[in-house]
Amino acid sequence: MSDQRADDLERGCSPFTQVDRHRLWTYSDGSVTAKGYRLPSGDARAGNWVLVDEATGDVLGLIPPGEFSRRFRPVDLFADVPGLPTYLGTVSASDGTALVDLVLDRNPFMLANGPQRVARPHALIVPRSHRDGWSSATAQELAACRTAMALVAAWYHSTGGGHVVFCANDSAPNLDYLRDIQVAAGALADGGTEVPVTKNPRQEVQHAHLHAFYAERGATENHESSALEGHPVFGAGYRAFSAALSSDAVEVEADSTRLAAEISVAAQPWGGNYCSYQLGVDGPFWVTPALGPSMDEFNRRLARADGLTAGPDPKLGGAINLARPSLAKAERLHAAQRATAEQRASFETFAAQHGLLTQSPDVGFAPGTPPTL
Repeated sequence: MSDQRADDLERGCSPFTQVDRHRLWTYSDGSVTAKGYRLPSGDARAGNWVLVDEATGDVLGLIPPGEFSRRFRPVDLFADVPGLPTYLGTVSASDGTALVDLVLDRNPFMLANGPQRVARPHALIVPRSHRDGWSSATAQELAACRTAMALVAAWYHSTGGGHVVFCANDSAPNLDYLRDIQVAAGALADGGTEVPVTKNPRQEVQHAHLHAFYAERGATENHESSALEGHPVFGAGYRAFSAALSSDAVEVEADSTRLAAEISVAAQPWGGNYCSYQLGVDGPFWVTPALGPSMDEFNRRLARADGLTAGPDPKLGGAINLARPSLAKAERLHAAQRATAEQRASFETFAAQHGLLTQSPDVGFAPGTPPTL
């Protein structure tokens, strides 16, 4: 925290901008949900936590070290993926231990991409154990992720010949919160850290997950965009992507036994936060800073592929972000729910036709049944 920000805090002003808030983890005690910031060494209140209003950036109060982790928990929307209505299934170890889950994004990118055509899926691969990023995953979890990637790629190809593009927006481990747990347990003395730990500002869900974007094999009209623009809008599909990124990207070996360590090394200059990009299952694996030319270009590619728009996002300090259609209107929400139900049926049919798909004798996939709503 800068001296100016500390002075603002003393006066009760709001020292946290939109960009600042997107770098802070969200916590809840069941009644209050807010951003949390652990004051670093050098501040008279080092180790105390500042509660920050998510919407305004206003300071809500200070929580003593140790008390914070006893009262608040990080918000984790993927804490129970099998309990989500868009759950697809789980990749498990040979002993039955659940490693990663597959789930559909509830908001399809191209909801209405042609008469009599099912909206294209957008699957997410999520480690069952909580991880802030795949850089914290075990080799077994990463091997299971590779199995899930191959399964999704095959499913997409069976659905209109689609291709797959993988991307993750990952954070370094939330060490500030882990330290506060140690303070609460009496294993660590009070006090802040020299450098505050922040999360990836592009990571909306505070749990590692790999996006599997569906890329059409050719140009396809996005009828939602056409209706909004008043003229036909076509997404370029797979042709919008290329295997390489800009000069700020670092290529690492996509070997599950070394991947986590190599990602951590590559992301160290960015505080451990990073984004990843891979075109197809066998394409080169790139690690990039969350805010920079590579992620700007990736979001432009997504927009071109699906007939959407991308532009500067004030929440990211003007970095380029994809403008996704909203589910705020009931009509679109219901259409999205119908679309994801159709996608689940498509996946169940595919899984039944192919049985267990494994790349390793140590892991296997079992389709799941979502809860009844």
